[in-house]
Amino acid sequence: MLLGADGLIAPLKFWKVQSIGNHFPLIQTVDCPDVNLSELAIKMCKHHFGVGGDGLLTMERNSDGVVLRMFNPDGTEDFCGNGIRCAAEWAIQQGWVSGEFTLIHGGKAIACKEVDGDISTVLGTASYDPKDVPTNIQGEIFDEIVFAGRIDDVSVVLNGSALSTGSTHLILPTGSLPDDAGFRKISEQLELDSRFPERTSVIWSVREDEALRIRIWERGVGETLGCGTGSSAAAVDWMRRRGFGGKIEVKNPGGSVWVHAEAWNREITLSGIATVIFQGEWKDKSELDLTSVESKLGERV
Repeated sequence: MLLGADGLIAPLKFWKVQSIGNHFPLIQTVDCPDVNLSELAIKMCKHHFGVGGDGLLTMERNSDGVVLRMFNPDGTEDFCGNGIRCAAEWAIQQGWVSGEFTLIHGGKAIACKEVDGDISTVLGTASYDPKDVPTNIQGEIFDEIVFAGRIDDVSVVLNGSALSTGSTHLILPTGSLPDDAGFRKISEQLELDSRFPERTSVIWSVREDEALRIRIWERGVGETLGCGTGSSAAAVDWMRRRGFGGKIEVKNPGGSVWVHAEAWNREITLSGIATVIFQGEWKDKSELDLTSVESKLGERV
């Protein structure tokens, strides 16, 4: 084993994991002591030049138990519902846990269990409190106008709700999901809106009978195929609007998850499939001359 740049011991063992298309490289922190995990996430999650992923999952066992951290592709640390299920499935396969168990994530003890191939996790309760979301305005944002402007010469007004299910989400219930251009322009603008000092993910939500279909813009990532905390937030917001809870299927672009709560302000259980795709070794490519690569690509055109 050779000591690489930034203290990274190369090659670094990693696993690629996914849940409903939300995909991550996963590493053990014991394999990379003294490494800046934010910088590692930026490198490993980069498509084409890295492993590729919607975030980096890091796992370790210490006196607190089994601990999961997640870093977005821009290096920011976040709470991740699908990441929890992926980490739980990996930990089961590694023999770290079995039956009903707990993962520590974002300072929270997350109860987990495997049922008929699905991973079920208890995420806690949702909050619209401005301090928890967080927002810098007075009072909660629930079914209020959150966007008013013109997109490609068309006037657009959108109502929405801001809440946290461990991570910050702005839910936009609409009659139909947006086209690509509108989705990107509006979602990116709302992610960076000054009302959200830590930015926000944006979840577009459409009702389909007793299910929800969503399109996802994750802060620090962009569009993704799946989001566990976003699915939970969309379901909870729908529960609050209709006045009662239950079990709701949320159809992500990458597949379905199921959100259960007795009421919108009660404990949320999120369940769905998670898989370990493959195992590999990461070799630090920090000295790769990207200018030279781009030049060679240009010569081929």
